[in-house]
Amino acid sequence: MWFLQTDILIRMLIACVIAATALVIAQKFMKHSHVMNGLIILDLLMILYVSKRLFVFYIGYVLVTYAFVLFIKKKRKFRKFWFVMCCLGCTVPFFYTRATEFFSFLPYGLAMVGISYNMLKAIDAIYYTYYTDEHIPFLTYANYILFFPVITAGPIFRYRDFNKTFHNPEPLTAEKAEYFVKRFIRGMFKKVVVLALVINLMNYLVTMNGHWYLSILITVLSYLTLFLDMSGYADIAISIGGIIGLKVPENFKEPLKAPSFTQFWRNWHITLSDWIREHIFVVVSGKKLNRMQGALIGFLTMFFMCLWHGFTIAYVIDGVILGLVLACENLFEITTVNKRKVKKSYFVFRCFVTNTIFALNSLLLTLGGAEAVRVIKGFLTW
Repeated sequence: MWFLQTDILIRMLIACVIAATALVIAQKFMKHSHVMNGLIILDLLMILYVSKRLFVFYIGYVLVTYAFVLFIKKKRKFRKFWFVMCCLGCTVPFFYTRATEFFSFLPYGLAMVGISYNMLKAIDAIYYTYYTDEHIPFLTYANYILFFPVITAGPIFRYRDFNKTFHNPEPLTAEKAEYFVKRFIRGMFKKVVVLALVINLMNYLVTMNGHWYLSILITVLSYLTLFLDMSGYADIAISIGGIIGLKVPENFKEPLKAPSFTQFWRNWHITLSDWIREHIFVVVSGKKLNRMQGALIGFLTMFFMCLWHGFTIAYVIDGVILGLVLACENLFEITTVNKRKVKKSYFVFRCFVTNTIFALNSLLLTLGGAEAVRVIKGFLTW
């Protein structure tokens, strides 16, 4: 992640200080909208610094997808058909990057870092226009897609949320500045220090002869690897957004306290789960579903959610396993657990089972298939 490069981090902090200072000045002399629209310059400069190819790609992507937004706003005949076509059009770069993983002969001339996240944001803007019929200003849209703290790995903004905070930025107070600086440091500490130690320890333990206690430790470290990486990045993005005055959505909320996978995905990678629920699940399940239909939609939602991360065998297996778990929860109607209506021991047990299954499943993503199987076999070695 380019967030971990010291020189870029310094430039980002300087950009945040400039933006925050501008907001303070704007409170007395200028309209907030004029200052916030100027953020596009910071966005573009940061992207240009990272990669010229990335800069070229996103200039084109913003222009093309904004054209889709305008087209849907004006189109009245066959509107539903064109709505679907525009949404699919936003996904073309995403599927192209995935295709290059399988077909090496395809040219890969443009960098498309972050396209999996920004594709979802572009589709959300089309949804917003289609269902509300409201106009989206170009500068607001460009800032929405290119907002640099979240461009590479989320959290995923919905347009309505970005539009609200973009046009009503929160002034930076001393108390807020202290909170966001501390959170930024915490996020960096997670990703740069703790995560590195966890990965090094896990890689070392994997080389040792399999044993049940080593397998337990490796599984815990695998879980921590994903959590530290993703939550650390979210801390960094949220703190930078907060310094600028924009409220970036939370992405994690105590996943260890989730007693089912249905609730787990509302606490882990929250913005992705919410996006899928709002744009796919709610649209598909407009009518009341029976248990079998709910199980099927739960499976497909989880399966495609995993493929969104990558078109590899590991993610396919990951999607099947997690999809089956969600399907079973729907079939047996155990998607939620009311903490107040069950015994504490039962609630803790459900939380333990949910997180243990996820931790075991995470081995596929952190170690790969062969090593993951070897670690799982280690549980049988006493």
